[in-house]
Parts: sequence; C-alpha cells; structure tokens
Amino acid sequence: METAQRPSLLDTILVRLSPADIAHTDNRKLIAERIESLLRQNGWTRQHFKGLMRREILPLRAWLGHTYNLTLDGLHELCALLHISLGDLVAE
Repeated sequence: METAQRPSLLDTILVRLSPADIAHTDNRKLIAERIESLLRQNGWTRQHFKGLMRREILPLRAWLGHTYNLTLDGLHELCALLHISLGDLVAE
C-alpha cells in the first residue's frame, strides 16, 4: 500500500504567499529598521520619539516591530520630524 505524501505546513504556507506579500513584509521590515537607525543617530529613545510623534507607545512598538502598516500620513509626519524626505527614509 502506497501512502501519499502530504505537504508540510511550511510548504502549504509558502505556496499561499505571493511574491508581492513577501516583498511587502520585507519592505515594512526595512523601513522599521531604517527608523530604528535614525532614532539611534539622533540619540532618541522610543519613549522620546513617542512624545515627538504624539503617538501612543503601543502603535509605535507595532511600527518598529514590523507588525503594523505605516500610513502615508504617519510616514510624512515621521519624515517632517526627522527633516528628511520620504525617499531618504526608504533609501539607504
């Protein structure tokens, strides 16, 4: 009797992810890492940054933890605070 091989859970998940989904997640991670880098360059803690952005800490943690989609308005506010363009934020 022959047993059919079932795909692993990882294989099933990977098949369902499109390249666009993967790129979206990678880009969100890169932006969060760039924000963290800019905070270090400015000597700002997350708490100080929270005050400057007039944001609650939980959404800010989600931004920096790659689990929350940044809106264009949020990115614009961030860039204005850092005195950089959106292009400078996403390109390094």
